[in-house]
Amino acid sequence: MTKGRWWIGVTAGVAVGLGAVVATEAATDTATAQTARQAGFTLSVEQLRINQRISQAAVRRSNESLDLLDPIRPRQSQPNRVLGWRTQDLRDGAVTAAKLETSVREGQPRWAVVEAGSGSLARAKGATASAKLAAVGDYTVTFDRDVSACSIQASVAGPGTAAPPRGEVVAWRSADNPQVVNVRTFDPTATPAETNAVPFHVAVLC
Repeated sequence: MTKGRWWIGVTAGVAVGLGAVVATEAATDTATAQTARQAGFTLSVEQLRINQRISQAAVRRSNESLDLLDPIRPRQSQPNRVLGWRTQDLRDGAVTAAKLETSVREGQPRWAVVEAGSGSLARAKGATASAKLAAVGDYTVTFDRDVSACSIQASVAGPGTAAPPRGEVVAWRSADNPQVVNVRTFDPTATPAETNAVPFHVAVLC
């Protein structure tokens, strides 16, 4: 309960108690103390105190909820107010993958930036490994989930600020592992066209 609002809980408790008394009197106009005791019903000062504590607890929780929701509650007096929670208002100060609902987390885009030649990962999100295969121009990229139902996109792109060489790239799902994407790079001006000299980016959208 916030300061200055103690009277809300007291008033609510008294109102609940008085309501119980009025309801009891209306329902038992001809009842006696003896018949009330026989029915197992007792309205005491202690019961009124219990009702008051329940009301106070409800007001405290309501005030706490309003405080938590305040950053996203619109106000007519401030129509241009920016709504939302700040980073410091979140647990651990960040929205991490572990905090997301499973379907949202699993639906996040995954991608990999792969070096020419070595086929090693320059950087990635959701990709766990990449490898150059024995066949010239062929690579595999392994992701942290089944990507067999995802859209696969690949493009010739370098890992840094330098312009990549001209080339082509194709990508397709592995028939052996649902977490693996196969990639093949080409230089259409060379013979043979397959080459390991072309860096690439590959992404899966699920």
